[in-house]
Amino acid sequence: MENKAIILWSNSDLPVLPKKVADISELVNYGLQLSPKDQKQIVKAFNDESYEMVSTYIWTKAINSLRNQLSKMGIQFIAEMLDRPDINEHTNLQQAISEFEAIRLAEELGVISGTASFRLKKAMETVTHFNQPELEADPENELSEEETKTIIRSCIQGVLGYNKIEAAIDFKNFRIELEEITLPEDSPYIIKLLQSPYFFHRTTIRILLSLIKTTTGAQLENSLANSNLIIPKIWKSLKHPEKYQVGRSYSELFTDGKTKASSGIKQVLLKVKGFDFVPEDLRSSSFIKVANEILLAHGGLNNFYNEPAPTNTLYRMGSVIPIPAFPICMTAILSVKLGNSYGVSNAAQDSAVSMFRSVTHDRWVYFFNECLPTDERLLYKLQLNYPSQRWISLFSVDFIDTLLPEIKQRDITNLLKFTRDKKQDKLNRIAVDMYGKLGYANK
Repeated sequence: MENKAIILWSNSDLPVLPKKVADISELVNYGLQLSPKDQKQIVKAFNDESYEMVSTYIWTKAINSLRNQLSKMGIQFIAEMLDRPDINEHTNLQQAISEFEAIRLAEELGVISGTASFRLKKAMETVTHFNQPELEADPENELSEEETKTIIRSCIQGVLGYNKIEAAIDFKNFRIELEEITLPEDSPYIIKLLQSPYFFHRTTIRILLSLIKTTTGAQLENSLANSNLIIPKIWKSLKHPEKYQVGRSYSELFTDGKTKASSGIKQVLLKVKGFDFVPEDLRSSSFIKVANEILLAHGGLNNFYNEPAPTNTLYRMGSVIPIPAFPICMTAILSVKLGNSYGVSNAAQDSAVSMFRSVTHDRWVYFFNECLPTDERLLYKLQLNYPSQRWISLFSVDFIDTLLPEIKQRDITNLLKFTRDKKQDKLNRIAVDMYGKLGYANK
């Protein structure tokens, strides 16, 4: 196997912009995906100090370009990568994939670099905030020239500076080889995989499950053989959300009558004693669907207005969330509670608070041991000033003290102690460290 199939992420062709750009005309000139008309409109709006309009315009161009490139990988594959069973061939991906999901997935697949991902998330938060209709007419609530220029630069450097953006050839080779050949036990790829960041493990699981669901014949046999080799090797390192994804895939394939594929995953589950992660019914899917609707609203424009409806729906579905759906539901509930750097959706808080308070002690232990260590959404929020302040206010000293003896991971233990002791700077730093350990870029 060639080394290029082992190295999944390569970003050697990033557009290089000077550290300082004299004027906006020079900056937009680097936007290869911007037509002359686009560039002219951006420059005119910028010079007219229509900063909200120009920021929204270029941000929409960038994120739609990113979604378009991701969609070329196939609807089914995108659904598996995002663990979104609600996405199918009839789904409009431009509407169904949140901006946060698009950026995260693009980073995981090597479409954009970690640095570009970091910058785009910052731009996303800024654009989202200044598009809130309830902002009072006040000079303090207006985008500045420098903020606008930063957004334009991030969009060009991360996305629009390419003629087109696509997954690195290394990723394509990697996926092809999982489908076209059966990897040997001593494969260099297997050795590299065991040393890779967590999101590489998660990506590998989702690629394998996608191949098993969509291939037939020799390709299916190769995919199953590689699953039986790879999944047992990384099973112990996987957190429960990924283990439940394997179990749920087995259940769906069995229900659909895909005997060969379901038998292959069954062999994997037998090897790892993983049948505890096979759902007993499809009730979980309903909870997962609504939780994803909350996160889609939370990450989109006008989020404070759009979050209450799906949050209230989740609350009305019942106080006992099925375990397979619990990780994504907690991500959704806590995202509503923590908000973003500019505030929270006030109208969604009552339902979120009720669900937050209904979580039992055992579920909280499960959340901190199995969910939070790999929850990139929440770890990203805990790096930010205002969301981390709100996090600290959520948990009492007594509550944390009762949890600490049952926490297995040192990072989570420290995170809880910093939360209890209201040491926000240290909380931010450990969140940065944990986020980085997953394989994501931090600055």
